[in-house]
Amino acid sequence: MTAPTPAEPTPEAEPKQAEAPATPPAAEAPAVPAPSEAPAKKARTAAKKAEAPKTEAPAAPKSAAAAESPRAAPTPPPADAPPVDLPPGLADFKRDAVPEAPPLSPEEQIRKDIQADARFLLQSLLTGDVRTASNELLYPFSLEAERYATPEELVSAWVKQLRLKRTDLITLYDVEVMPLEAMEKKYGKAPARLGLDLRNPKDVWTAVGNISGRPAVLVYRKYRDEFRAFAYTD
Repeated sequence: MTAPTPAEPTPEAEPKQAEAPATPPAAEAPAVPAPSEAPAKKARTAAKKAEAPKTEAPAAPKSAAAAESPRAAPTPPPADAPPVDLPPGLADFKRDAVPEAPPLSPEEQIRKDIQADARFLLQSLLTGDVRTASNELLYPFSLEAERYATPEELVSAWVKQLRLKRTDLITLYDVEVMPLEAMEKKYGKAPARLGLDLRNPKDVWTAVGNISGRPAVLVYRKYRDEFRAFAYTD
């Protein structure tokens, strides 16, 4: 008998090599701008940021008191509303009309004008403003026993007299205005050294200033449409 021929060994299939996982394609690197383009792009980006509108931050919530809407103003009552009951007697109350001051008589107006002028002149002398006072007088002007034809001459004389007095310690309290006749009855005759022209004594007025308890007298006479001082004595 013929021995059976051993079967040829079947060649084993070669082990398949494990396939390597597919490698993802590498990300493309961002293109690096050329050196010459980088500053230009930065400049454009900065300009766009500057032009972009700014987003305002949300407003903080208002407090409860501030959140309340303002109260509406009271509306006036309608025209056909019933009248309000006022307390008795209040509806008939009327304010007394202020009486108008009666017009001054010519004599009262003269007193008022001379008083204002004399106060101004005496106050100017006490403050040393001799030139201003001298420009408001009537010339020739009698200063005690001397007569001066111009303001310049009177200014020099008055400055010399005021240097001898402490005018800063003198106070003008009041000015009393009266006709010459009334002044002589109250204070005595006017000094003869003034050389007053008394042909029309009714047209001559005097202003007696109380300067720290001593009298200072200005004598006035009408000049055009006003009264001006033409003599002084103390």
